[in-house]
Amino acid sequence: MGFMTILHGDNRFCNNIFVQKWPSEDYVTHNDQDGTPFSENRQVGTHVFDDYPNYDEWIAQFDFTQRPNMMALEPAHMGHLPVWSEGNVYLNGARPWKKEVKNLTVENCGQELKVELVEKNGEYYLDTNIYDFIKDFSGRMINTEVLGKAFEPEQYFENPDGTPIRFDSDYMGSHRGIHVIPGPFAEPVDSVKVK
Repeated sequence: MGFMTILHGDNRFCNNIFVQKWPSEDYVTHNDQDGTPFSENRQVGTHVFDDYPNYDEWIAQFDFTQRPNMMALEPAHMGHLPVWSEGNVYLNGARPWKKEVKNLTVENCGQELKVELVEKNGEYYLDTNIYDFIKDFSGRMINTEVLGKAFEPEQYFENPDGTPIRFDSDYMGSHRGIHVIPGPFAEPVDSVKVK
């Protein structure tokens, strides 16, 4: 049958909002049995993919004009797969992938930034002022064509029935227009009931 080692990558991050809500220094815990320290990365964002290629860098490793030399291609086959990242927002110290196509980074929002899940009369609401920091930044509509094919199955991102997917409605079912703001909502909100 065969097998394949997945070498990480082939990730797509489009129109997301990343918030560094807690301190970015590593959180250190200790093993209960021997006290060995263990560090947990608390940094938020797509910067963890800084060493990954974009698609153009990745595909340039392959020469399609001649018969493949598998030994010469070994570094390409053992390297990371490409990453796609665009239209994301990074707030309060969250950091973008260095090759991201278009993003908004707002470094020091401080205590003014609010992203909270609150209970009101037995129902839960997201209270936020994120859109005060995003202002008029927008991305593009994400669909099957933008996402392309996943590497291993060589299949497009699409609906279960095989039709092209288009992310033109938000978390609440509202229609996204031409002006696509990052995040789960089609329009800026201050407080919204969580389903």
